[in-house]
Amino acid sequence: MEDVTYLWVAETVLRKHKRPLTARALVDYGLEDELFPAVGLSHTPQKSMQARLSIDILNNENSPFVRTGRGRFFLREFLQPQGRDDPKSLKIYQAERRAPTPSAEMVLCVPREVYKRFLNYQGVGNIGQSSPLDALAGDELVYMPRSEAETNDAYKQVITYTIIQYQSKILSFRRGLYNRAAKFLRGAQCVGFGGHVTDDDRDLFSFSDLGIRQNAAREISEELMLPHSRRPAIDLRSLEFLGVLNDDSSDVGIRHMAIVLRYWVEDWSQWKSVGRGEASINRIRWLDTSNETINLSEFEYWSQLVMRSFFKSSMKMVPSYKVQRKSVFKEPHILCVVGSIGSGKSKTSDLFRERFGYKSVNSGQILANLMDMPPIPSTPRSVFQAAAEEFITSPGAPDRLGRALALAASSACYDRILIDGIRHPETLEGLRQNATLPVALLYVYTPPDVAFEMYRDREGHHEGAITFAEFVRLYTAPVESKIRYMTGEADIITFNWLGLEDYARALTGLMEELHAH
Repeated sequence: MEDVTYLWVAETVLRKHKRPLTARALVDYGLEDELFPAVGLSHTPQKSMQARLSIDILNNENSPFVRTGRGRFFLREFLQPQGRDDPKSLKIYQAERRAPTPSAEMVLCVPREVYKRFLNYQGVGNIGQSSPLDALAGDELVYMPRSEAETNDAYKQVITYTIIQYQSKILSFRRGLYNRAAKFLRGAQCVGFGGHVTDDDRDLFSFSDLGIRQNAAREISEELMLPHSRRPAIDLRSLEFLGVLNDDSSDVGIRHMAIVLRYWVEDWSQWKSVGRGEASINRIRWLDTSNETINLSEFEYWSQLVMRSFFKSSMKMVPSYKVQRKSVFKEPHILCVVGSIGSGKSKTSDLFRERFGYKSVNSGQILANLMDMPPIPSTPRSVFQAAAEEFITSPGAPDRLGRALALAASSACYDRILIDGIRHPETLEGLRQNATLPVALLYVYTPPDVAFEMYRDREGHHEGAITFAEFVRLYTAPVESKIRYMTGEADIITFNWLGLEDYARALTGLMEELHAH
C-alpha cells in the first residue's frame, strides 16, 4: 500500500481550496477526495494531522506550511500574492527540513486524448464486449506515480472493481476505519473489491490484459480471508469482464476508470464464511439478489451504478431520507436546502414553502446583488457560475454573503425561514455566525445520471439537446464543487432516485416525522 502521508494530503487539499483550514477540515476534505489510503489511517486522524503539521512547522525552517491563526494552517506560497493573512503575525519556528515521503507506487493511466474515444457515457458501458483497453497500443498508456496522478485531470487511473458472486448471492462490505456523517452517501456499503492497477501487476502471466486480472486476483486475496486463515487462491480464468465504469461527476471519478469484473465462487463451503484480510474491510455479508430487496441508499455511488446495471430487479429505489438530528426543527429555525444541479432541491424548497409554511429567502438574488449582475436565467448559468466562483473565492466574500443571508432572514420576521442554493461550507459558516435563529441543513442526494435527466426536463431541453458531457461541465463547475463537502453538516439527507412525484411523497412523510410531538 502506498505511503500517502498526512503532509501530502494537507498540501494537496490546501492547493485545491486555497484558504486556511483546520486540521479537521483538512482530514474531512482529504477523505471526501479519497486521498488517504484504505488502511493506515489512525482512529483520530484530525489529531494526527494537527501533530504532523505542528511538528513540520516547528522543526522545519523551510516548511511549506504556516499557521494563520490558532488551529488554522495554510501554504506559505499563497500568503502574500492573495493577501489572505499578514505574514508578520505568523509564528515560524527554525529547524531542519522534514518532507513528505514521495510515492513509489506506479499506477496505470490512460491519457484524456485516448480515453475520450470510448468513455462517452456516465455509468457502466461496454457491457458484453471486450475491454477497450485490449485494443490500445502500448504507447497510448503510461505509468506514473500515484501521488502525481491523484491531482492530474489529464489522465484516468485504471482500477479494478470486482463483484464476487455465488449463484444469486453477491458479497458486500463496508470500507474504512474512520466513519463520519459525510461518508454516509458514498461509504456505507460496497460490492466492488479492487484497487489501482500498477506496473507490478503486469507480469508474464498477465501481460496481454495489462495486469488487470492479476491485480483483481491480488486485491481479493489481500482483502479477504477464508476459514483457517487461508488466503483465497483466485484463478485468473474465473474473472469475467463485465464492463467499464466511468464517472465524471466528481473529482475522484474524473481521475479514475474502473474495469468491472466478476469472480464466480465455486467452493461455497469455504466462501460462505469468508472474513476480512485487511482492517479496512468491515461488516462482510452475502446479499441474495433473488430473495432480498436491496436499498440502494445504503451503498456508495459506484456500487449503485453496478447494481443498477446488473442486478436491477433486486433494487429498491424508493425515495427515502435519513434524519441525523431532529431537535432543531422543533423550534424557530432557518432551513438551508442544498444539493447539486438537477438534484430536486428547488422542488424540495417549493414543497416546504407550500405545505409546511416556510418563508423563502432568495439566495440567488442576494448573491446577484452582491455581484451587481442579474440572476439566472437573465444571466446565462455558465456566466453566472464563473462570476460566482470569482466572487466567493475573494477575501471575505463567504462571510459577506453569509451576513447578507442572515440579515434577509432576520428581516423576514418569521419563525421558519428557508434558504435554497448555498454552495460553500464557508458561506454556511458565515450564515451560522450571523443568524439570530439556529440553522438546519437538508442535503438532497440524487445520483448524477438521474440529476441529468431531471435538469434536462426542468430546463425544457428535449432529449439530445444537451449532452451528459455538457451537463457535467455545469455539474462540476468550480462554484458547484464544494456542495458535497456539506454532507457532514447535514441534519437530514434525502434520496431522490426516481423523480419528483415519488420524492414529494417521501418529503411529506419526513415533515410529518419532524413535526410530530
